[in-house]
Amino acid sequence: MLEKAKRYLTITKVFLKYNLFSLLYKDIHRDYISNKECTCSVDLKNRSNAVKLRLAFEELGPTFIKLGQTLSKRSDLLPPTYVQELEKLQDRVKPLDFNIMRKSFETECICGMSEGGHVHSPVCYHCGDILDIFDDFDTKPIASASIGQVYEAFLKGKKVAVKIERPNLIDTINLDLAIIEDMKPILVKIIGTGKNFNFDAFLYEFREMLHRELDYRFEAINMKRMKENFKDVRDVIIPDAYMDYCRENILVMDYIEGIQIKDLTGVDQETKSRYARIIGSSYLKQVYLDGFYHADPHSGNIIARNSSVAFIDFGAVGTIDGELKRNMLDFFYAVYKKKVDMATDMFLRIGNLTEEDVDIRNLKRDMDDLIADQHYGAQGRKSDRYAILALKHDISLPAEFSTLERAVLLIEGVCLKLDLNYSIMNEAKSLISEAMKERYSPGKIVEGIQFEADEYLNTLKNIPIGIDDVIKTIRGYRIEKLQGKGDVIKKISLA
Repeated sequence: MLEKAKRYLTITKVFLKYNLFSLLYKDIHRDYISNKECTCSVDLKNRSNAVKLRLAFEELGPTFIKLGQTLSKRSDLLPPTYVQELEKLQDRVKPLDFNIMRKSFETECICGMSEGGHVHSPVCYHCGDILDIFDDFDTKPIASASIGQVYEAFLKGKKVAVKIERPNLIDTINLDLAIIEDMKPILVKIIGTGKNFNFDAFLYEFREMLHRELDYRFEAINMKRMKENFKDVRDVIIPDAYMDYCRENILVMDYIEGIQIKDLTGVDQETKSRYARIIGSSYLKQVYLDGFYHADPHSGNIIARNSSVAFIDFGAVGTIDGELKRNMLDFFYAVYKKKVDMATDMFLRIGNLTEEDVDIRNLKRDMDDLIADQHYGAQGRKSDRYAILALKHDISLPAEFSTLERAVLLIEGVCLKLDLNYSIMNEAKSLISEAMKERYSPGKIVEGIQFEADEYLNTLKNIPIGIDDVIKTIRGYRIEKLQGKGDVIKKISLA
């Protein structure tokens, strides 16, 4: 309780320092659609308030940084000025000395026991020193964030990257999560969410995301899974994870040599455009074919290597279930084919709403405008327009859709920096063709028929039970009626 009280005091001081209690409610709760190109005084003031929120979150540390990053994915929840500012959240902090980081290697012993006694395992961090387990280990970190630090090392002659979680981090995060749960009623009022937004579900999703990011074993599995999906794609590189050396707070993976896309200079435009096409098409494959995608694909997490690109940092990934993936593909197809009615219908399905729940006439008009702009408008990022449309019509999109849209927005931004004429619609034709081919392939059809047949067979098996229940009910009803009539007859006879 003492630690919680201290943390409450720290959070309150930071909120007061940036005047958030008064500014947030007045600002975010306003009903307006902002434009980042706008230079009017009102919008500049609102943008200034968004900067204060970002600075406060950065000062409060990892939990609030992650909360801000999660909120930045919800264009259907916050005005664009706040979304754009929270996207800038910096997660770079002063590195800790390696002797302090050593505490993270105090893991459970994995050495076995034999008849002869203790058997030492070469991959046990508990029994062996970290500097002895690797062929070579540079104790100076190459990257430092609020959750962990990354080091260069050599393992069995191969260069690897070793990510280590900061010690005692989980205690601070659990404390912050408890405080955020306590503050939920205040946060709901401060943010001013629409009536269709489920704030409890949002917080649950946020806690789950943090749980996964704090366990590096999930990231290792994500890497393995993504690598499997791209095993036949020559232009895309996914690093491998060394599972024997991975723990909850330690991740060992391939070190990817190359240049981060954000630092790519000195190459001709043709090469840049080629990189843009590889990045765009590979990302659409992740989303619409695999249903498993990198959820934070900013330019620092994509590396140019020779004529290929590599994705790194798989702590944040997204998955899309079958039904949502079908609806999203149909929505993407409708936008590509300029089918306004179909796009509107799919958009409502994604939001789990019907035409009766919205002003359908205005929604279709806005959808028509957005599709026209997607195809004929000036170049620039456009993927966030649909979340703004949801915000305008109070359509609460599923967290998966919002996370994905933010990721696609990042990809679009990366590609546009490489090629000003890049359009994600140019990648649509081959992607849609491949997706439809997979959906209606003979194998999928047979699989679908078999599934339907199994369901039908189960129904048939249960029919006798159902009929028997119905017959028993009818029989009981008839007996009850007959008994009633008998009683009436008896009464008449007695009379």
